[in-house]
Amino acid sequence: MAERKIKRALISVYDKTGIVDFARALVGEFGIEIISTGGTAKLLQENDIPVTLVEQVTGFPEMMDGRVKTLHPKIHAAILADRDNPEHMRQLVEQDIEPIDMVVVNLYPFEETIKKPGCTLEQAIEMIDIGGPCMLRAAAKNHKHVLILSNRCHYKRTLKFLRGDTEELGEDWPRWLMVRGFQRTTSYECSVHSYFAKGLWATPLPPVRFLDLTCALPSLSGELRYGENPHQRSSVYDTNQQESDSNLPGAGYETETAMPSFNNYADGHAAMELCRELTRELTMCGTGFQPVIPSTNAPASSRWPSIEGDHSSRRNLPHLETTSRSYFVTIRTKDRTLSPSSKDIILKSCRHWHGERMTLHAAVVMPDHVHLLLTPFETESAASVALGEILHSIKSFSANEVNKNDARTGPLWLDERWDRMMRSEKEFIETWEYIETNPDRAKLGEDYKWFWSSATGFEEAGVVQSGGEGSSGGSKDEESAHRLEAGAARAGPDHRLEAGATQSGATQTNTKQERTAFGCVFIKHTNACGACVTDDPIEAYRQAYLGDPNAAMGGILACNFDIKADFAKTVMETYSLFGKDAGAGGFFVEVWIAPSFDEDAVEIIQSTKKWGERVRLLTVGDMSASPDEQELEYKSIAGGVLVQTRDLVGLKEDQWKVVTKRKPTDAEMADLRLAWLVCKHTKSNAITICKDNMLIGNGAGQMSRVMSCRIAVWLAEENGHEAKLAGSVAASDAFFPFPDGPALLMDAGVTAIIQPGGSKRDDDTIAACNERDVAMIVTGTRHFKH
Repeated sequence: MAERKIKRALISVYDKTGIVDFARALVGEFGIEIISTGGTAKLLQENDIPVTLVEQVTGFPEMMDGRVKTLHPKIHAAILADRDNPEHMRQLVEQDIEPIDMVVVNLYPFEETIKKPGCTLEQAIEMIDIGGPCMLRAAAKNHKHVLILSNRCHYKRTLKFLRGDTEELGEDWPRWLMVRGFQRTTSYECSVHSYFAKGLWATPLPPVRFLDLTCALPSLSGELRYGENPHQRSSVYDTNQQESDSNLPGAGYETETAMPSFNNYADGHAAMELCRELTRELTMCGTGFQPVIPSTNAPASSRWPSIEGDHSSRRNLPHLETTSRSYFVTIRTKDRTLSPSSKDIILKSCRHWHGERMTLHAAVVMPDHVHLLLTPFETESAASVALGEILHSIKSFSANEVNKNDARTGPLWLDERWDRMMRSEKEFIETWEYIETNPDRAKLGEDYKWFWSSATGFEEAGVVQSGGEGSSGGSKDEESAHRLEAGAARAGPDHRLEAGATQSGATQTNTKQERTAFGCVFIKHTNACGACVTDDPIEAYRQAYLGDPNAAMGGILACNFDIKADFAKTVMETYSLFGKDAGAGGFFVEVWIAPSFDEDAVEIIQSTKKWGERVRLLTVGDMSASPDEQELEYKSIAGGVLVQTRDLVGLKEDQWKVVTKRKPTDAEMADLRLAWLVCKHTKSNAITICKDNMLIGNGAGQMSRVMSCRIAVWLAEENGHEAKLAGSVAASDAFFPFPDGPALLMDAGVTAIIQPGGSKRDDDTIAACNERDVAMIVTGTRHFKH
């Protein structure tokens, strides 16, 4: 330890976390006398730690409900005395004052109090600490002789210092503590000032207020290894103005890993902000996502057709849990046309796991793709993982056998697959009908009508026609009921209703007025390379990752839900489950952000060798919380600083206008919402393309808007989403100056566009959309991001 002897310590803390163990160590290891006040003294005494009360030192009782406790010469002289000044020491002896060598103080939680709903002026005033800041400032001024601890995270490191372990801390530890003390009092005073100054100025950013708030860049959380590049120095400051163990502003560590880098912080902030906005703005009902079943290889103008006829009676069908875990899957060939002789091989492959790992409800083989409707037996949280394994097995076996049959070599199937989870009985029925009628709608010959279903027999594949061979021969509603019952019969016990459950009871179980969507975001260099919001966490993750698997590697992952063990296992096995088939070169993430990680999840992540051991897991709490409208953004420029309020405008749909002849469909509207929010968080010029609740192409940071359009389309094609471009939607962060950008998007298959509007040539752009039956929404709000 540096040459200083600690004989007396004054401890007066509001947040008492860890104070008992710290005080016990001071007394037991170093024989330090503890002076304390009120509740702190009581807690220490209850834990058999000897304490001298402040009033015993001052000879004066606490007054005015504790407003006056330590404001006394015998306290402040004991702290402020310069031990190297003989006159100071003479005066202490003359006044019978013993020096205080350590001050341990944290302040009343003013910042937390004023954030509570319904906080009154009187409550805020009572949380203004007076004695605490005075003692901190006194100890900081005299830091050469007095250790100052203003944060509970200083306890362990100070004990190391006292034990002489200065290798990690350095001899400058007392000076470092002094700096943190002054930062704490400065931030505290700025918080009080800002709270009481609200409403005193007519403009939101008066010069006086701004200059005062610059003092509130308080706590130096730590020095970083370097800045954006190794030759640049950098630090991170905590502007939350809260007491915290965390080394990350606004987040807490879940693992003992290296501190995030400058770029980790920048990218992590971008990921967190996008994920939070998706969470706040999108729900599965109301303004959320609608289930969409896309056409297979139809042109962009051909959408999934609505099923004709009256379906009202189907609402009374018994609810089957199988429908909420069922998947509609499309597997496409790689530049191959399937021969008629391949049909039995492919259907046999599809039926291989039927009854063992899944229920295969329906399957159809088309000339260049296969449709499946299936339900994995695994629980809902693990179903997506099981689906990947099942489909990998089907593709591997069928490719080998078909190549033997056709005397060919090379890949048969594309790496990408398309699948969607069923969200309702109606969607389950419509999907079944879509698969069954696909050959007829495509006007294929009899050779291509290869349909198999669990409702018409488990062993033989045949042509299924309404009322014909292989059909139940009943009405369409009876067929639909038969399909659902057949699905339940083979789906395993976990997929059925309990015996005796009523229809009405089942309907009630399945009804949710509103539920927050599960969202996952991948960020690279502050721009989204993957994003998906849906009602299944693993599915949201898989689709976000598949948005751009190569860009996701080494990026930042943000999830808006608590991380459990099964989800953690999926992420740690990303490459084997999804990445390898998608052609990715590998997978890891630098930082993983979520509201929380449970212990089992952390153990799974850390036990994974290589990247699992070094990933930074950061907890940020509830992502649905409303943002602070008073928070400001800063950007340094030569000789000054730019300051502005945050861009908090989200989905203000009451201000949106459809400016084309055709309105967006419900499915397009769902995708337009996602695209608009992702685009808002993308560097300008930004063009964002989405399809089926998923980001498939993001053109970011280009000098011309048309180039951003080209990049967004190219990325979608490059990452295997060419088929998804048909019927996709696009968002632009600012207006289109010419129709060339929208024309390029429409050529790629985009059928709906959202943009702020305001160009002199808006009429030309709208006319171009009308010519091609493309819907366009004008929001009236620009979202430049630099």
